[in-house]
Amino acid sequence: MSPQSVRLGDICAVTASPSSDLFTDLGPDVDGTPVVTPADITDAQRIDREALRQVPDMTGLERFRLRPGDLVIVRLGGVGKAALVDEAADGWVYHSSCIRIRPDSERVDSVYLAAYLAHPPVVAELLSHVQVGTVPVLTTRSLEGLPVLLPDARRQRIMAEALGEVSLQVDLQLRILRRLSAVSQGLFAQMLGDELPGTTASRAPSAAPERRAPRTRRTSRMS
Repeated sequence: MSPQSVRLGDICAVTASPSSDLFTDLGPDVDGTPVVTPADITDAQRIDREALRQVPDMTGLERFRLRPGDLVIVRLGGVGKAALVDEAADGWVYHSSCIRIRPDSERVDSVYLAAYLAHPPVVAELLSHVQVGTVPVLTTRSLEGLPVLLPDARRQRIMAEALGEVSLQVDLQLRILRRLSAVSQGLFAQMLGDELPGTTASRAPSAAPERRAPRTRRTSRMS
């Protein structure tokens, strides 16, 4: 049976971003609710928890809470980048630079949909509807109108299991690469030590500037 073509808005609830004014107190050392920003979304469609910031006041943000199975997609700048929300992010909120997609679990599998939205031809289709300006902007309306090829439920589950395992491996490899990069930089700095440009010891003390004798003022002689 061929996949059915449907609009994203017909199988998901697409919620626009909250106002940026609600994030004036957003910070890393704030005691509050974690906020998923574009910077927290990895290439493996996961939420990176290492640098999450929090917002102390949830006034006006209750309707923007996340729950497992939701997708957070970037709407400003790096448009189209998306993350699948897991159990650990239950109750968090998403930033004003993002949009929330809440799939109808009876019609579409969240893992399948996340992989579908990351597929290059689909990303290209999505970007073709982006409002181009100083900063690219993805609107809720454009996202709702995105065509989605929807296989039957059984095939979605099969594809989701396979794609979920691949995504897990991608995330693992990316973490290893980041660690190896940090190790490489550390070794390089250790081997070169103080010879690296910019270190205090590598800068030769500059000679004191030569002092010039003060100029004497010439006076004209009257004859």
